[in-house]
Amino acid sequence: MSTLTDEIKTFIVMGLARYETPSEVAKAVGVNFGVEIDRRQVHAYDPACSQPPAQRWCDLHAATRQAFLHEMAEIGIAHKAFRLRVLDRMARKAEANHYLDQTAAFLEQAAKECGGLYESRKPSEPTLLKAPASG
Repeated sequence: MSTLTDEIKTFIVMGLARYETPSEVAKAVGVNFGVEIDRRQVHAYDPACSQPPAQRWCDLHAATRQAFLHEMAEIGIAHKAFRLRVLDRMARKAEANHYLDQTAAFLEQAAKECGGLYESRKPSEPTLLKAPASG
C-alpha cells in the first residue's frame, strides 16, 4: 500500500463524499497525483466503513457531503417541478407544430416523472409488532 499525503487523503474523502465509487476515486488519484492505489485503500476513508477513519476525515466527509447536497439543490433540473415545466413547454411546442409523435413522447416522459419512475425509492422499514400488555 502506498503512503498517502494529507492532500491525497483530502482528495479521497471529498470524492467519496460526492458519491464517487472507491474505484473512481482510486483512478482519479492515479491521474491527479501519479500514485497508484487500490479501491480498498480508498474505502478505508469512508466513514461508513467497518473501521472508520480518524475523526477529522469523518468531519471533512460530512461537511463536503452537506455542501454537495446543498449545491445539487440549486440545480434546476434536479427538481421535478422544473423538469415538468420544461416537458410541458416542449410538448406544447411540438403539438403546435403538429409533431404528434414527439408530443406523445413528452407526455409519456412527464407521466413517468409524475409517477416517480425516475426517483429512487428506499424500501420501507418493517414495523415491529408490540405484544399486547398483559394486565
